Amino acid sequence: MSEVEIMEPKIEDQAEIDNLAKQVHKLHVNWNPDIFLDVEQVIPIERLNKLLEAKSIYVAKKENKIIGYIIINITEKDNGFMRYRKLLDIDTLCIDEEYRGLGIGTKMLNFAKEFGKNNGCTDMHLTVNPQNTNAIRVYEKFGMEVDKIAYMMKL
Repeated sequence: MSEVEIMEPKIEDQAEIDNLAKQVHKLHVNWNPDIFLDVEQVIPIERLNKLLEAKSIYVAKKENKIIGYIIINITEKDNGFMRYRKLLDIDTLCIDEEYRGLGIGTKMLNFAKEFGKNNGCTDMHLTVNPQNTNAIRVYEKFGMEVDKIAYMMKL
């Protein structure tokens, strides 16, 4: 098996990234059709441009094919009544269906962890749909723990 490389994508990679995004988006539409729209594009060129400008998106490539991507953001919490925190938030982690279970998600999580450490982050955070049991297993095996429980009510 050839090596998987994690790198910044190019704008020309938009169609490949969007095709991967549709795989995960389809799951969210099925789980929460009242929230998620069934759309033509999940990551249109305009959104990818913003992610590239912010240096927030990275892809996993194998043999010149994009097989996963991660979207990350750094935010600071400094409110005067809590200890200062610099959070690396994983907005999205997506691995191509054909490549799941091969350790690529873990490799991308390690990339994010190192990225956070190199940028002075104190914590790494993500949210996951409770129905996404495969992802939950990956996160727990990686060493992540439940931090908060969010409640929601439809009005």
